[in-house]
Amino acid sequence: MLQHNRWNSLPDDIIGKIISDLKFPRGGTVNITTTDFNVKLLIPVEYNISEFWNILDNLFTLFTTPCMNTFSIDLGRSLYLEPCVKPILDSWARRLRACNTQHIAMLGYSTLGERVCPPSFFQIQSLVSLHLSSLLFVKHSNRFVSHPIILPNLEKLSLGSVDYEFLGRILSSCPLLVYLCFSLYVKPKGKIRSVSISSKSLNRLRITTDMSSVLEDIIDVVINAPILENLSIIANSSSFVSMRTFDSILNLKSLLLDGGLTTKLFNSPTGIIFPNLTNLTLFEINSFDLLMATSKQQMLHCPNLKVLVLQFSTMYDIVWDTKAISFVLVEHVNHLKLIMGTVRIDQQTLNLVTWLLTSAPVLNKLVISGCGTRPSDDSLSKFRKTLLECAEETSRCQIKFLGGYKLE
Repeated sequence: MLQHNRWNSLPDDIIGKIISDLKFPRGGTVNITTTDFNVKLLIPVEYNISEFWNILDNLFTLFTTPCMNTFSIDLGRSLYLEPCVKPILDSWARRLRACNTQHIAMLGYSTLGERVCPPSFFQIQSLVSLHLSSLLFVKHSNRFVSHPIILPNLEKLSLGSVDYEFLGRILSSCPLLVYLCFSLYVKPKGKIRSVSISSKSLNRLRITTDMSSVLEDIIDVVINAPILENLSIIANSSSFVSMRTFDSILNLKSLLLDGGLTTKLFNSPTGIIFPNLTNLTLFEINSFDLLMATSKQQMLHCPNLKVLVLQFSTMYDIVWDTKAISFVLVEHVNHLKLIMGTVRIDQQTLNLVTWLLTSAPVLNKLVISGCGTRPSDDSLSKFRKTLLECAEETSRCQIKFLGGYKLE
């Protein structure tokens, strides 16, 4: 066997011959240095999966060095279902712990079956970043109760699917955590009144909901993170977040909301003020809710907002009166992007965009993007010309057309 401190001095063709002799499947990529171990394979193997893992284990054993800093594998989902996987991963985690590895990414995990990632991956004290995608193991936090979580230096954590009980243990064990991304899993018969996310160091947070979860029993999510600046919430249920959630994140600088959460935000009884928000992205906008919230003055107030992205899912036939009331949210915006679900060249779309332009006196750039069938060049040219004339008369901003709104 080659010595760990000498294999890297071999010519590339010799190293390639060694990997070839290990019978690593075609279609995969292997990138190995003294500090990095990266393997990617997204096509099915042509032989027994257990044999594949033995080959991968030999590759890891042969080329792992004492100064291994980054470890990454990206494999097809079905490759993780073999019984031999767990002990192999456990031995790798112990080796990586001895190497003081700082970055680990294991991608392509299967959401099927009952395979569990070894707890040893949560006991690598040197870790700075950990990315485990679509991992079923965190849905069964009782399997980890007797195993400590030791991640004192972890700054970035991304989990594909996490049980809310296990999430609490993770947060309490990572005092330096800056970035957290996870998909929340709720037990089908679980009765949860609220989910608390508490961290003194957290700066960026991204939450999605597991589509298989039953979220009706969640009243709200409470975020206790005093220096949190960037938040993204993508949920398949509007009941996932209450107004109490918004009250706990008022100091944000960047916010992204998806689905029914946007509607709930617009329909606040008193309106919500985000004094420090500079970037706002709202997906799945309903044009009727937007108009109603504006006319009732139940609107977001973001006095420092500079960048706004609106993605419209439904466009109703609405009369947008540009003189009756302005869209408060864009009063201080410099950059506005509108993403249309389909390319619309009708009067409704024209009225909406001109209403936004009239409401944005300091706008520097407007981007309009649409997908789907592109209309005729003649109708598209007229539409674009009208908007450019409106921009010249109001905000005098630059307009950029993308997708179906872009002339060939």
